[in-house]
Amino acid sequence: MNELIIHPSYFVDVISLIHIHKAKHLLIETQDSYVKQTYRNRTYIAAANGKLALNIPVVHQKKGHSVSYNSIEIDHSQNWDATHLKSIKSAYYSSPYFEYYQDDLELLFQNIPTLLIDWNLKTFDFLLEHLKLDKDLQNTTNYQNDPLAHRLITAKGNPLMILDSYIQVFQEKHGFLQPLSGLDLLFNLGPAAGSYLKSQYNK
Repeated sequence: MNELIIHPSYFVDVISLIHIHKAKHLLIETQDSYVKQTYRNRTYIAAANGKLALNIPVVHQKKGHSVSYNSIEIDHSQNWDATHLKSIKSAYYSSPYFEYYQDDLELLFQNIPTLLIDWNLKTFDFLLEHLKLDKDLQNTTNYQNDPLAHRLITAKGNPLMILDSYIQVFQEKHGFLQPLSGLDLLFNLGPAAGSYLKSQYNK
């Protein structure tokens, strides 16, 4: 795969990261409309009680109109960021590699932009940096309407692929959970995450 079109999502999920790892060039879709029930404003982690959704509240605009993704503002009147950070810490403090990335994660949450797409790009950069995925990135200038990109950003329905399991926190209690945020992969596998992503090609 030479080029992959990707919609910026909140702490991009593992299945998307497999496609990202395989691609040589990434085209970031910035010209699309905002759609609810997607990874644009949610991500999933493995918590003590099972799969936990972390949802970012957004400022709602007029109904019945197509609203551009890059105009959606985060609703900062709610204390969602502290709740999300606390949930991530609670879920992964006992994972093998959380302590190595904790300081950078806390620093990330100290400066959250106004726009959802800007925050998602920050979380995207965070994961690519710590997973050591050095990719050529460009933004779209026109909407691409790419079927794979649309499928990867959709949070509902069956996952695009079935992953081989890796060790997760609370796995003995809940079994292997997917699809989850790339944070799950980072905190559980650390430097071995890249090898895992490569092993999932062509599934």
